[in-house]
Amino acid sequence: MTQAGSHPSDSELEFLDEQLKARLGIQSALIAKAWTDEEFKQELLSDPKGVIERELGTELADGVQVQILEETPTTFYLSIPVKPSVGVEGELSDEELEAVAGGLSKPPKSIFGGFKGCLRF
Repeated sequence: MTQAGSHPSDSELEFLDEQLKARLGIQSALIAKAWTDEEFKQELLSDPKGVIERELGTELADGVQVQILEETPTTFYLSIPVKPSVGVEGELSDEELEAVAGGLSKPPKSIFGGFKGCLRF
């Protein structure tokens, strides 16, 4: 992992880019469904963790909390996720390497919620 003030390696930048793309893909799918299905939107607002677990086909870890904020025409929200971790000394785990290479059918644990252990497989 890079230290404060240092430049990330190419492999770390690639890993972070893939993590961000995967997260944005998940978020985009949920937003699109909420925009086109009012019942889904209301369910997402009232039980975000349950809906996300159902949509991802997995369980979020017990300690993970999910909050949904609905923007208004005059309010914009920006969420900065926790930076995904890279293994010891900048090495990617086997799971993370597979995810970057497109080998997983489920999102890697570090994508959703920004930290390892957020998802249970």
